[in-house]
Amino acid sequence: MSKITKKIIKSLLLTSVLSLFHSQAKAQDSLLPDFNLGDEDSDEMGAIKRKIMKNVVKVSPTGRMTMVNGHRSHSSHRSHSSHRSGYGSHSSHSSHYSSSRSSHYSSSSSSYSTPSKSSSSTTARATSLYSAPKAKTAADYSLGDRTIKSGIFGADVKSLSDLLISKYYLKKTQVNTKAGYPLYDKNMVAAVKHFQKDAGMTSSGIVDYNTQSALKSWDENKTTIEFGFRDLKEGVSGFDVTTLIQLLTAAGYAPDPNKIEYNNGNAVFNSEIVTAIKMFQAYNKLDVTGIPDTPTITKLKSFKKK
Repeated sequence: MSKITKKIIKSLLLTSVLSLFHSQAKAQDSLLPDFNLGDEDSDEMGAIKRKIMKNVVKVSPTGRMTMVNGHRSHSSHRSHSSHRSGYGSHSSHSSHYSSSRSSHYSSSSSSYSTPSKSSSSTTARATSLYSAPKAKTAADYSLGDRTIKSGIFGADVKSLSDLLISKYYLKKTQVNTKAGYPLYDKNMVAAVKHFQKDAGMTSSGIVDYNTQSALKSWDENKTTIEFGFRDLKEGVSGFDVTTLIQLLTAAGYAPDPNKIEYNNGNAVFNSEIVTAIKMFQAYNKLDVTGIPDTPTITKLKSFKKK
């Protein structure tokens, strides 16, 4: 065999080994033992070459080389089978991927629908937790919670009546009730109008926020207390005491002006005024007590009209 033929055979052998017998095929083929490729011809390499020449290449006596059809067909069949097997594996992988994706999206879809139910449940819980506030009853109102008008009754009207009494605009005997609470009726309306006039506000009789705030901070010494609204005793001062002096003066029984005391612009009920009242009662045949009781007040007011 010529050197050229040997080189061709060697190239063919090496190419065939590299292209047809990859690592996986090599592990399955019992015809080819493990070997290391190299340029030198060892006994191992020589044996391999002979096996391959016998099963793959046919060399004629003249040196012509031809492929063995049976082995080529076998190799082709193995290659094709391997390819189909690989393709099948790939298809299986695709199937797995497709199944996985389908499962994933199905799971995602299921997972997506679940929050909707959860959201409905949460909404239901929120509705039960944050239900509409309970309607207030008469006992639940505090002064300032609402505007007070005629016909209203409740705890806030009770607070209002207490303020009007303490500021000398309303008497306890003038308070009427409804369902156990003070009723905002004509007596309270008149008292509120009186206060609003004293405070320089519009006398509407409606107790809005401004009226409530002004009444809470009101100084009772500024109240124009009507004469006869309260019982007078020595030491008290107010608009009603000043009115009493005016009525005594009009009736001809004025107390000594030099002996009159004043507090915050209002006269103080003292002994000088008591003496003037006794004289008036004695002359008009009334009980001489020095106290401006109802009969005395009524008689004094009659002189003012003259």
